[in-house]
Amino acid sequence: MTIQEFKTHIEEELRHKLKCDNEPTPILDRLELHLKDFDDYDLTDLLNPKNMKHDLYASFLFQICFPSRIKMEIDAEYTPIKKKRIAIVSCKSHKQDYTCSADEMYSPSTMYKLQKEFCLKGYDDYYIISSKYGIVHHTQIIKPYDITLAMNTHSKNYQDIEIQSWGEDMLKLIDEQLTWMKKKGWEIDYHTSKVYYSLLPKETKAKINYIKQPPGVGAARPRYEQAIKMLDEKTLEECLKFISSKNQNKPKEQDIWYFHKEYPPFFGTSAKIATQYKELNLDGADMWKVSMGRVKHAKGWVKDKSLLSRLHKNDKGQWRLKK
Repeated sequence: MTIQEFKTHIEEELRHKLKCDNEPTPILDRLELHLKDFDDYDLTDLLNPKNMKHDLYASFLFQICFPSRIKMEIDAEYTPIKKKRIAIVSCKSHKQDYTCSADEMYSPSTMYKLQKEFCLKGYDDYYIISSKYGIVHHTQIIKPYDITLAMNTHSKNYQDIEIQSWGEDMLKLIDEQLTWMKKKGWEIDYHTSKVYYSLLPKETKAKINYIKQPPGVGAARPRYEQAIKMLDEKTLEECLKFISSKNQNKPKEQDIWYFHKEYPPFFGTSAKIATQYKELNLDGADMWKVSMGRVKHAKGWVKDKSLLSRLHKNDKGQWRLKK
């Protein structure tokens, strides 16, 4: 098989896999760029990610060429870095609406981007635990979904989003994945909210180091922002202790009035308004910053009513303040 025949085969397989023969997607657009890089490689080298310029496209190749193999086994066999300490972070509610890598899927979330930066800086590698897929590597290709993991759903208004707890099959899968990691000699730090930890069986919890997240909407975000900077001078252990510490003097939030041009005034906390307007994908951390006066607005919501006259939407539908 020639290089060109191989490239054509990969492209056809990918289009078939994504069921988008006649519809362009961000992945296929990017595919054209990746294919150009292969002109510098022999056919044998194409399957060796040590020589790959793009890890994401290497992931495409693995999933097409080895569909029956477990993705994590492929990572371990082909990745040149000997992973000793890895992080697992939880999936986020803000997602892309198209098939892509797990990293790209959760990239709209500011919290995910902070945890990603911290993991890339402090660990050998990181994975993501998904309420739908279990533990996936950040380069693994996944489809969009509307499922959230919740222990107590009665007080939450998720509207069209499916709410579920993990069943026995998912808990078994997660335990098998963690067991596989431990057999590799990896140390596993588990950076997730309490709900993603509490539902795990006792024997599964014994395989991970739980990095307890600070309670409260938006509380973890400034911790990771600071921890990223701390890694320049302090050890990973010191940074993890900082993230999990209780003695952080965060101002206590009070119920306030929020105002918007297109919605009625709302009285409550940042967590309450984020829950009330779930369809707007409000970020509770951003709303908390509005409440604390750290930012003037979040998606058009303000606490200073006089700012409404300066708010406008740009061509992309994003709210901006006129100077």
